[in-house]
Amino acid sequence: MYKKNLVRSVALAGAIFCMTGFAIAGAAIVTPTLTGTENTTAGIGLRFEFGDNTAQIVASLRHTYTNTNNTVTGAMAEIAVPLFPAAHFGPKIRAMGLLGSTSFQGEAGVGYDFYNQQPLIGLGVQGPYVEAGANYLFDGKFHPYLGVDTYGGAPGASTVLVKTPIIIGP
Repeated sequence: MYKKNLVRSVALAGAIFCMTGFAIAGAAIVTPTLTGTENTTAGIGLRFEFGDNTAQIVASLRHTYTNTNNTVTGAMAEIAVPLFPAAHFGPKIRAMGLLGSTSFQGEAGVGYDFYNQQPLIGLGVQGPYVEAGANYLFDGKFHPYLGVDTYGGAPGASTVLVKTPIIIGP
């Protein structure tokens, strides 16, 4: 009985192979493949702005996409609040675009300075745990800044394993 069922199974498999023209051998080739990486990160930092001569606490939210060449693009929203508001209270808000590598990203965007009561244009560079740049106010003044933060950099492209089945043809 066992041999009879085995013969039927082999015959059925042979018939399916002949009718379809191929069979899957049950094995696969696994290859590593790079894929882009998306990341959303909240951060906090300490910035000193020379234009207003004030230290600020900065809270930010950034979203980045790293492609397979490790080019980073993204956006960031932040608010900078003076550390000693009794001296002068006037937070700054900015919306910035990001472009660069996994180590350093350039920043460019717009915002509003509530202390000086005017819009601003922001330009800067972000590295691992440090930032530098300047805010240009519409009254013609530049306010350069330096800061440290919790942002360690954008993640690199991911490596995923792609499993491709081995196909045996006629």
